[in-house]
Amino acid sequence: MKEFLVFLPITIAYLALKSTILVNLPLPDLPLIIVFYMAYRRPTIEGALMGFVLGYLDDAFNGGIIGTSSFALVIIFLAMHLLAKKVQFTTPAFRACGVAVVALVKGVLTYSVLRFANVGVYFFTHVILMSLVTGILAPGIITLFHRIFSLFGPESFKGKAN
Repeated sequence: MKEFLVFLPITIAYLALKSTILVNLPLPDLPLIIVFYMAYRRPTIEGALMGFVLGYLDDAFNGGIIGTSSFALVIIFLAMHLLAKKVQFTTPAFRACGVAVVALVKGVLTYSVLRFANVGVYFFTHVILMSLVTGILAPGIITLFHRIFSLFGPESFKGKAN
């Protein structure tokens, strides 16, 4: 629950800036990185619900077809949940590759839904460039998430006398 309370305001502020001031910059897909982080760290129903809520917010802020990002993020959470049982994303290189691949999957899923609805989207700028930027910046963002949650985590009892 604490992850939801931390990630929701961060995502709202990020999406507000991304959809108004920073429209033309290739920024990482923060909701996707959050879903990736939740899926490999602690896969629960909370992560799937967070993926749905963050995808819905992404569609609402960016003016897309409501539900496309939610659909893609929930599918990605489920796939990452299954993959996290087999693969450990402990190094920044694995995290970068994992996020880049799921960003590409999200882009293809979203692109497919939007093209089916006759919405014009450029594949290179919308999918390929966003996947690269998200993959490159993901390890730093995930490390920041680890540091944030280490501040809120339970205290260590090492070195404390009874």
